[in-house]
Amino acid sequence: MRLAKPFHTILTLCLALLFMPHAVQAEQQSAPQSDAIPKDREIQVPPGLTEPFFVPFMLPNQDWDKFRKPFPSFALVSPAGKVMSHQTYSEWPGYISPFRNGYGFFQTGTQFKFSEYVIYDKQGNIQEKASYDHSFSQLDGEWFLFQPQVGQSTFYNARTKASKPLAGEEQWWSIPDQFTGKVTYDAQHYPFVKNNVVNGALISYKLGLKDMNGKVTCPPIFDEYMGYSEGLHRVKISGMTHFITHEGKVVLKPSRNYKVESNFHSGVFIVSGKKDQDEFYLLMDKKGAFVSKKYAFLKETSDGQFLAVSKTKDGYFFQKINAQDMPTTTLHYKMDRPEELKQLRQTGKLFHTDTHIVADMLNRQPFPFPHKLLTPPRNETVAIEYTAAGLKRMGTFSHEGRQIYSRPAK
Repeated sequence: MRLAKPFHTILTLCLALLFMPHAVQAEQQSAPQSDAIPKDREIQVPPGLTEPFFVPFMLPNQDWDKFRKPFPSFALVSPAGKVMSHQTYSEWPGYISPFRNGYGFFQTGTQFKFSEYVIYDKQGNIQEKASYDHSFSQLDGEWFLFQPQVGQSTFYNARTKASKPLAGEEQWWSIPDQFTGKVTYDAQHYPFVKNNVVNGALISYKLGLKDMNGKVTCPPIFDEYMGYSEGLHRVKISGMTHFITHEGKVVLKPSRNYKVESNFHSGVFIVSGKKDQDEFYLLMDKKGAFVSKKYAFLKETSDGQFLAVSKTKDGYFFQKINAQDMPTTTLHYKMDRPEELKQLRQTGKLFHTDTHIVADMLNRQPFPFPHKLLTPPRNETVAIEYTAAGLKRMGTFSHEGRQIYSRPAK
């Protein structure tokens, strides 16, 4: 009986630690230091870099099982070459987001049911946040959505450092970090759900749009939210894609004969179709008219243009086109691995797939050695695992192929 009180005290402390807001816990703990963490002196920043970048390293004593191969962790480095933050132990590779409108974020570690994140800007300033169950995402530049505690979603503005908790059914709205970037949002007109609950059971639901003041701008009329760009939201109503305004006015409803593949991009969007089992892609404008010829594949780029892949008797070739279907690169680039056709993207000066660099903008291969991407390229840098002089290494390079950092890959 005399043990009951100490046991009760210990149990209470354990439960308090378990449910303590993780941001508070993070302030009370410091990440363990290790020789594995990159040092500033190892990093040689070439002239001209303007954005933070990532360098890979392997954490020691990581416990791997038969289902997972060792994966690298990453350190965030300022444009001046100073290591600002780094990832710690994680059961899975941490998420590193693209740099968007002056801000980016990455996952640094996990503890209990919370994950730790760092928001960073172009100057190298960082803000640390923690979120429940990987619910952390970047909506649009400075706006972020995360759950600082169970079941409570919050808008956070990285510029003003102001938070806005959501209320009612919205408080459960979350986007897991691994899906960030799959759907684009307008933070000023975001989707909300209206559930139809009968006797405690969810019968159906509809989605609408609200502004940041909580005012409903579009009543719940659509079934799925697909993304936002150029003033229009892409939604599904009764299984069909519609483009609507903030107020819910339908601007365009493309034919069922074509699948909508993108949001509006420089005034047009991408659709796909099939003829005799062959898939083709086209550009369509706001009037529903085709404004390009058929391509084997189309993909929008961050500079308002498109990658257009053509199939010829000699193989697959691609070049950049604008929204008027006019070529903007003078050279054609060959796709040596057509099975990676739908992975083709452009970031900065590099054309790449999920696994390797295809070419740079001058049709030159700045990495003429075996390599694989460790993350998609940043706007100015790329992290790769590569083999040089028979030795396997991992490192970070500029898009011109200049080495910034390198270590042996274990």
